[in-house]
Amino acid sequence: MRSLFAILILLCCSVYLRMEDKVRRAGYQFPEQAKASPLSEALQELLAHAGGIYLSLILLISFLHIDLAEEWRIMGINMEPVAFSSLALASLQPFFLRIYRMLKGS
Repeated sequence: MRSLFAILILLCCSVYLRMEDKVRRAGYQFPEQAKASPLSEALQELLAHAGGIYLSLILLISFLHIDLAEEWRIMGINMEPVAFSSLALASLQPFFLRIYRMLKGS
């Protein structure tokens, strides 16, 4: 149960960092008639990245003929391993981006 709570905290932090990035970039864009909220854009971006990673992993696994278990039991939840991996990588992306920016100095 604690690890499920930790994953939820990680996802919330990931969405928060994406929202913060959207707000930061909003100052550089021209205003539009209809504006989406930073939360909706952050969730959309999270799911888009996870979907892209998922498709890439599926293509790689099928190309290399790698056998994986159909489902993993992760913290009491049955989940496809590729879906879990893609969601985890997409959730960690803002943290890696923040570290990259700190090292780069911008």
